[in-house]
Amino acid sequence: MSVPVQVQAVAGSRDLEAFIRFPFRLHRDLPHWVPPLFMERREFYHPAKNPLFEYADVQLFSARRGGEVVGTIAAVRNDRYGQFHPLEAHVGFFGSYDCVPEQEVADALFAAAGAWLRQQGKTVMRGPVNLTTNDVVGLLVDGFGDDPAIMMPYNPPYYAGQFDAAGFRQAKDLFAFCLTTEEYRGRLDHVAAKLAERGHVRIRPVDLGRWKAELEFVRSCYNEAWASNWGFVPWTDRELEFIAKELKPLIDPRLAFMAEVNGVPAGFAISVPDANEAIKLARGRLFPLGLLKLLWKLKVTKCSRIRTIAMGVLPRYRKRGLDALLVRHLIDSAVAMGYGSSEMGWILEDNRPMLAALDQIHARKTKTYRVYDRGA
Repeated sequence: MSVPVQVQAVAGSRDLEAFIRFPFRLHRDLPHWVPPLFMERREFYHPAKNPLFEYADVQLFSARRGGEVVGTIAAVRNDRYGQFHPLEAHVGFFGSYDCVPEQEVADALFAAAGAWLRQQGKTVMRGPVNLTTNDVVGLLVDGFGDDPAIMMPYNPPYYAGQFDAAGFRQAKDLFAFCLTTEEYRGRLDHVAAKLAERGHVRIRPVDLGRWKAELEFVRSCYNEAWASNWGFVPWTDRELEFIAKELKPLIDPRLAFMAEVNGVPAGFAISVPDANEAIKLARGRLFPLGLLKLLWKLKVTKCSRIRTIAMGVLPRYRKRGLDALLVRHLIDSAVAMGYGSSEMGWILEDNRPMLAALDQIHARKTKTYRVYDRGA
């Protein structure tokens, strides 16, 4: 007889450490999986450090067989989501999903997360969301042939089959696009020329000397620009600070821009070197040699691509070509710095204006991420 699977709530530091380390054991032979840093994961799940825990309840679960972890999942009750999407107040979330290729284990994990969400008054479970819609979202279902960009997920292809077999259905697809410098080559020059004729528009680098003020505009612009998007919940001040602390060492003013109209901030676009190329070398550890490998890749040999992580134009300044102008400045700067490509994502499957703009500059869809729903 096979040893039964038991799913238990994570309780205490030893359970949490096993939860964090399980993906490293499960995915160690996946050539394109990029292991996160242990230090970062411990902080991410720490209630006193991650501001998510100020408004959401999270329960982590581990599936074990004979004492060995064979799967993990997190269940999330996000009260802010219900505030901004009152018609979906019944939706709970799950994420941090990793599982051996056994449907029995997958079903046990989904059952545990669903039962907990029902206790919280949720009737639908949506995910994977790790752990909010402002973090890493979706299950990779197409585009397994290269490494994920920073802050994007990667998982084995068999996960989608586990979700389908467990009765999940597509809620929304998210796309990632790649634009190479050779494919781009001046495709937005005509937009820039028209804006130059009109005047009053300026693109400038992010001013790191005024980091707090710049960050505040990014927060307010992002929250306003994305307000009507599917699943959007505004950043809190603490959330933005938490994210910015992680990203600030990667911010290069040559890859981060503000758009101004008549001297007033109107939009922004922020890209960073794809630090996953460096993080992969660290294999989860900064010490003793991981930090040196990371710094060597970032500062000496450099990364080969960038990732555009956030972009927004205030609604009152839309339809003026500012988004195209920001992309043009970004790509021109990336070319000058020697980067070969940029990944842009994620983009909602029904965001037609953005999809049309990406098509105009011959960006190629390279990855599809899926968010699923199922009754809890």
